[in-house]
Amino acid sequence: MQSTPPTSWQDEAQRVAAAIRRRALEHTIKNNGGYLSQAASSAEILATLYTRVMKLGPSTAPRIPEPFGDVPGPGNSAYKTGAGYNGPQTPEYDRFIVSAVHYAVVVYNTLVETGRMAPEGMEQFNKDGSSVEMIGAEHSPGHEVTAGSLGQALSQAAGIAFARKRRGEKGRVWVFMSDGEFQIGQVWEAFQSLAFHKLDNLGIYVDVNGQQCDGEMDTVMDIEPFQQKLEAFGARVFCVDAHDVDALAAPAELPPDGRPLVVLAYSDPCRGFPLLEERRPRLHYLRFAGESGGEKARYQALLNEMQSPPGKGKLEILSQVHAKNLVKWARHRARVLVLSADLTSSVEANLFEKTYPDRFLSLGIAEQNMLSFAGGLAREGYTPFLHTFAVFLYRRPLDQLAMSICYPNLPVRLIGFLPGITTPGGATHQATDDIGILRTLPNMTILECGDATDVESVLDVAQSIDGPVYVRMLRGEIPRLFDPAEPMRLSQARILSDGNDLTLLTSGVCTEEALRASEILRERGVSIRHLHITTHKPFNDPCVLEALRLARHGIVTMENHTLQGGLGTAVAEMMVANGVSKRLVRLGLNDTYAHGASKPYLMRKYDLDALALVRAVEKLIGRPLKIGEADLQAVRLDKVHSAAKVEAL
Repeated sequence: MQSTPPTSWQDEAQRVAAAIRRRALEHTIKNNGGYLSQAASSAEILATLYTRVMKLGPSTAPRIPEPFGDVPGPGNSAYKTGAGYNGPQTPEYDRFIVSAVHYAVVVYNTLVETGRMAPEGMEQFNKDGSSVEMIGAEHSPGHEVTAGSLGQALSQAAGIAFARKRRGEKGRVWVFMSDGEFQIGQVWEAFQSLAFHKLDNLGIYVDVNGQQCDGEMDTVMDIEPFQQKLEAFGARVFCVDAHDVDALAAPAELPPDGRPLVVLAYSDPCRGFPLLEERRPRLHYLRFAGESGGEKARYQALLNEMQSPPGKGKLEILSQVHAKNLVKWARHRARVLVLSADLTSSVEANLFEKTYPDRFLSLGIAEQNMLSFAGGLAREGYTPFLHTFAVFLYRRPLDQLAMSICYPNLPVRLIGFLPGITTPGGATHQATDDIGILRTLPNMTILECGDATDVESVLDVAQSIDGPVYVRMLRGEIPRLFDPAEPMRLSQARILSDGNDLTLLTSGVCTEEALRASEILRERGVSIRHLHITTHKPFNDPCVLEALRLARHGIVTMENHTLQGGLGTAVAEMMVANGVSKRLVRLGLNDTYAHGASKPYLMRKYDLDALALVRAVEKLIGRPLKIGEADLQAVRLDKVHSAAKVEAL
């Protein structure tokens, strides 16, 4: 009887790669979108790393990931990263650092196919309270460090490799990166450190798929000649076919020579999914336009699987409000330019790019350069409108914002999307401290939108300012709470209801949530003067001061931000400066980072929902109101007309 020959590691790697693609397609159809091109391009890279290159011990983590255990901090001694899925961190074993954290679903599927995580773990993907997040965080399965807004993980890996070498450990450190990260300055700073300290115990595999959010990299911010640049920085570089498992594994088997190892794996971002070719040049994220459109039907036909998205709520909902308004507003403003940092379609700047291509610039994953570049444009008489996620406008490029824009008081408009906990992207993508930080910058004006009417009118307010303006912007499908005939006005709160028992000040998405509670609170005999705040700096509206003085029982602030430095802090400062001696209850993130989950879940977890507001009111008035979640769910919101009077011209 002829025996079956043993399976080679190459066969196993190819099996894993094929299964990664299959699972990624299933996931994309199920979720009506996903990072499919990343699975297409990197499947063999991850499969080869796990089946051949890396020396990993058996997983020490539970096969089904445990629920998210809250963010690290002094009160969370049980906090663990997701590194346990890659085995014990002992001297003889390798360590794996994921830098390209938007490839998280590919990493998760690799763990499943190599037996390190149960398939049921993927059912937790992007669910509230789960550690299996959409953008990998350090507590996500297979991840060990927080990579930040891309580009930070390599420096951390260098530190780990240095420590391991110093201790004489045999295990190596492996890093998985995407080519777009090499537009980031810190990556090249890390290579200087790697070469200088001769960290040849560190190896880097780069998925060179030539794609980024705004299209093909050579049309956005070209990084070629890639190999020569890396070699000039002291790296040992090999260029290979990303879909050839033997070629991928070969460089890792060479003896170290004192230089960090880099494997540039040139890949096909449509590998296995020829339908993706129709999406070129925008392949970064596949999002189906409808629940049963022709494109999705063709993908569904591959797997015979259907999925319907959830329905819409009762409010009047508008979509792509900023995208449409920006094009209309900028039509006769020829000196208005729009700059993007590789997130053009994600921040509703793509319609502007299509309509006015000569007034649009994408500067790649290089926000520090973008801010200083914008400062130069403003000095020459242009008005740059910078579009990216809010966190990327101030956290990494804070020095450039301060010195290139705020110090010379230049008219640069920073349009920041996904403020606070409106994104499931986790701490690296959540701008929960932006107001507090930016309030400290001289010359800066800070605005925030709470509904479609605010979005439609904020550009006029921003353009009226002689100096820099930061806007917390909403995107996608957003409600209309306020009458379109009553636009946002600088330093003028919207007065949504009148009453003297309590004064309630809310901003951004918290206003919609507060409106769910305010109506039923009035029915229970609590009169509330409710103000919607759209100007965080300057914070000098006389209507706000009057409302603070009139509050009989006290004041409540509610904000999508930390309690440090935001709306609650500004209100407290105004009270102290004007001798207003009243009780103040502040609702917001209480000195903590958040994690990746849906907005409703996070607002409930961090006491930013309507029920938390009810409890704050009960605290101030000193009696229970017997209002539960069922009562709040029954409240229907209609458009709100502001009671604020427009000043005569």
